[in-house]
Amino acid sequence: MRVSRWTVLPLFALLGCARSISVALPHTALTVMVYSEGKVTQRCAIAPGSDKFRKLGQLMQENAAGWHSRSADYVPSIVVIGSDLNLYFVEDSVIVGESGGEYSRTIPAAAYKFLECKAS
Repeated sequence: MRVSRWTVLPLFALLGCARSISVALPHTALTVMVYSEGKVTQRCAIAPGSDKFRKLGQLMQENAAGWHSRSADYVPSIVVIGSDLNLYFVEDSVIVGESGGEYSRTIPAAAYKFLECKAS
């Protein structure tokens, strides 16, 4: 089977655009906002040292590679805000803002479901 170089070049370009991003969680509380239909339905805090805080740090550490530049609009389902940190979870992706722009990476929704706030 013969593959045209014009078919392979875009694939190499896409693969070459992936980068590693180290997301370091701040040593302060994080605010979690859960959205439904574009509106905040739940809001809670994650304290440093808590199970959720450690689990989020581990999730970001395990997914440091494979980030791609992102410029499209999105509607998040969960947003995590901290000092100098904004994470936007959208369906099967996470988006992070960095000095060079916004980057996204595929993460299954089940992997970040633990971030949802508990009903009081």
